[in-house]
Amino acid sequence: MLGKILTRLFALFGMTLTCVACYGVPEADYNPQWRASGRVVDPEGEPIKGIKVSMSSSEVHTDDDGRFYVTGGSHSVQFEDVDGEDNGGKYLSRRIELYSSGGEHLGEELGDVTLEREE
Repeated sequence: MLGKILTRLFALFGMTLTCVACYGVPEADYNPQWRASGRVVDPEGEPIKGIKVSMSSSEVHTDDDGRFYVTGGSHSVQFEDVDGEDNGGKYLSRRIELYSSGGEHLGEELGDVTLEREE
């Protein structure tokens, strides 16, 4: 009796392995889309135009008021002065890491992001 039960159990287990081997393990199609927005300012609180804001392969430049909105597949936002002195000075690059407790669309309003001047 025990032999028949074990035989059937092993047969069922073998069929399960065969199905997984043939068809693979289903996996969720989860590719979160991060987003960030805010305003880039200098140490005096004045907006900085033309700062490159990037997130993975997506990038934007701040507008006249220093505002930006960027989306991407990364939880890291990079700020970089790419026009040198044209925006009132040379600014140091900065990186901000975004974190979320979950959700399909992950994002954050960063408010004012201050970039320090390069000396």
